[in-house]
Amino acid sequence: MAIETAYTPRSIWVSDLVDAIGERVPLPTPLAALATTGLVPYALTAAFLWLIGGFGQPRLVAVQVMAMSVAAVGPVLVWHYDQTVFPSFIEEVTDVITDPAALRETVERYERFFCDRYWIVVLPWTVIVLAGIVANIRYFTSIGVAGYTDPAFLLYLVLTLWLGVLTGIGLHAAVTTVLCIRAVGRLELEIDPLHHDGLGGLSTIGYFSIRTTVMNSVGSFALPLAFAIAAKGGYRPIIYFGVGIYILSLAASFLYPTVYVNRRAREIRNGVLEEKRRRIRELQARLADGSADAELTDVETRLRIQTLRNDYKDFERVNLYPLSISIITRLVSSVLLPIAFTLLETYVFTG
Repeated sequence: MAIETAYTPRSIWVSDLVDAIGERVPLPTPLAALATTGLVPYALTAAFLWLIGGFGQPRLVAVQVMAMSVAAVGPVLVWHYDQTVFPSFIEEVTDVITDPAALRETVERYERFFCDRYWIVVLPWTVIVLAGIVANIRYFTSIGVAGYTDPAFLLYLVLTLWLGVLTGIGLHAAVTTVLCIRAVGRLELEIDPLHHDGLGGLSTIGYFSIRTTVMNSVGSFALPLAFAIAAKGGYRPIIYFGVGIYILSLAASFLYPTVYVNRRAREIRNGVLEEKRRRIRELQARLADGSADAELTDVETRLRIQTLRNDYKDFERVNLYPLSISIITRLVSSVLLPIAFTLLETYVFTG
């Protein structure tokens, strides 16, 4: 996750795997990963379906292939977050941070957190995912699995483990995004009312949040399978608990940073406005009692007051919610994806 030589180059092991594949396969790195590790979940799924004679069940094939799509693209998404999304945020957020040294320290801290402490999220999440599969064996017996010792079921547990690890890292990315933005928000922010984004320079925070949200929304492809397991497995609470965590992570990775930064930006803007208001009143008082600054004529003092008023209005008009049309569009699409697959499961796969 190296941004420039000033930062410690670090990357999570999944990114190292994708990069290693990209160095050996004569394709762009993302395509190389999709053409190698990305095909493994599909191959194992095909083996699972063959072992249970499941190719004659179109709905089963559909939900299994959709769910394994998450495992197929997962490594590339983690690599993208690690190598592009996070570094882009750090490069862009420098426009609104007044202390580069503090920003660097914050970046390195959360760089280490994402790369080294992923197990904090991955371990419990993977346990939940595996528990949902093991506890709901009744679903698998209904589709042709003989039991816990069936080679097909053991193969499926391997698939589930890989899926749990990858989606867990995605959840860890969401946690990293929230914590990093919260830490950056505590630094001294500088709102630029003339910034090209029209949001005082805060759009970079919105983009960081929504990129993480969109990345994790791909997990929606596993929802039809989750609901199918819940319907026939007998232990719905485990499945619904996992789905609930997933939905909450999508919401939190965008809403919390947005609201938090807006609150911090309002505090900073109020301070700036109060200082300009104080200065305007001070100059007006000097004009009124004839004690204008010795270095300024009355005309110059009035011009200074007008300039301060213009600055005041510029700051007052700045939209402090880091939301552009592009960000809102991506947010809507990431929210609609889980809804779409929920409806698909309800009205198509269940008849």
